[in-house]
Amino acid sequence: MPHNARRNGRPARRGITALGGPAVAALFVLVAVLLSGCSSSGSPDTVRNRVADAGKTDCALGGQAVAGLRDTFRQLSEQLDGLSPAAARGDFGEVKARVTQGMWLSHQVSNTINPVVDRMGSPLIGSAYGDVATAGGRLHDSLSDFAAVLDNGHPAQPVADSVTAALTDLNSSMDRMRRACPSVFAEPKGPQYGPPLSVR
Repeated sequence: MPHNARRNGRPARRGITALGGPAVAALFVLVAVLLSGCSSSGSPDTVRNRVADAGKTDCALGGQAVAGLRDTFRQLSEQLDGLSPAAARGDFGEVKARVTQGMWLSHQVSNTINPVVDRMGSPLIGSAYGDVATAGGRLHDSLSDFAAVLDNGHPAQPVADSVTAALTDLNSSMDRMRRACPSVFAEPKGPQYGPPLSVR
């Protein structure tokens, strides 16, 4: 067996798997939006009494749901941002743990937002929030595929590219949501770009 065929008793991963810096930066954009301008005050019934327009009411309802995901998005950013240092150390156990935690966190996005979308009366606003829920589900699936290739040692770059695309899609859907509901979400203060992620 070649000297580099195994590392620490497990099959060596072939090639380099990389998630580009913009993928992680996308999560920082999300957190910036969520923490800068989302209001969670007031009950849904109070909001409905105060706001006559259905679109604004739905924006407020969705905004409350997203506000409840602040910690989820923050933790998701932290988990994915920690992949690069773990990979640099060759700690695939930590890489797998972070990916698994990211799967659980991204699943919370769709689980939290979808029930709220079902209550919305505005097709436009419902679609904007529904796209966020769908993107969260897509990120969950991509991370699940990533975890699988980490287990079986197959070349993981295509799956890493899928994770990058899912992150970009989630960020884009959040931006569309913000633009659809400017009364609820403030302008983001700008992303904090992290280093590119790589798994060797």
